[in-house]
Amino acid sequence: MSTSVAPSRGPLYKEGVREKLVERIDLAAGTRRGERDTVVDEAPLTITARGREVAVVMRTPGEDLELVRGLLHAEAGEALAGRALVQVASDRVDVDAEPGELPARSFMATAACGVCGRVAIAALEARATTVTSDLVVDAAVLAAVPDGLRAGQTQFAATGGLHGAGLFDRAGRRLAVREDVGRHNAVDKLIGAALAEGRLPLTDHVVAVSGRLGYELAEKVVLAGAPIVVAVSAPSRLAIDVAERFGVTVCGFVRGTRMNVYSHGWRVRGPKPET
Repeated sequence: MSTSVAPSRGPLYKEGVREKLVERIDLAAGTRRGERDTVVDEAPLTITARGREVAVVMRTPGEDLELVRGLLHAEAGEALAGRALVQVASDRVDVDAEPGELPARSFMATAACGVCGRVAIAALEARATTVTSDLVVDAAVLAAVPDGLRAGQTQFAATGGLHGAGLFDRAGRRLAVREDVGRHNAVDKLIGAALAEGRLPLTDHVVAVSGRLGYELAEKVVLAGAPIVVAVSAPSRLAIDVAERFGVTVCGFVRGTRMNVYSHGWRVRGPKPET
């Protein structure tokens, strides 16, 4: 019979969400104040097959057994999806199957969800360095970035079905936009183009994404050396943690004259913080 183990809960923890201190900037009102904000949680779930690690899923904690069963059904069929699942820890689910029974290529790629099957987030420490750029950008410039990104999304304008990623200079000028049905692919295309043009590391640039900012996108920004990332939607808790650790400023919910700054707010020049 399947069992589940509830994760430990700290004072600011609720399954699936976390609280973070953010800076809310409103250019129209000329205000900048610190407030608690709820952000979606993102954490790795290790999938094992009779004790042996086979994949890592980046997910919002909760309904882990359902998540794994759904992945198995999509990638391996109904028979394997019907096997017993046990949540042996808050971040680990074991499948009653031999590792060889799981489809090696398709399941690993899908389950990794942009992390390419890596079994430990700590691997980023071995591959990335802190972004040491001294770039500081006006809040008004960052507030205009999403409109600049949208203006460059010609395929989205025609189809309404693509994610976008853009590269901007410190003055907010759009340098490049790439689109793809996968948000990870859009960022990969953008960074690949920048690499081909000799722009890496992106120490004097702003990267923009058309949707939410998850761990895998934050990781790509760090590896490219970009000091500021602008997201139209929300960042996840783990993306914020990665940005804090590696010196990247995350601006989320950048819409109109408002934005939330989740990490390294010193890079955003704007209204003085309220006391």
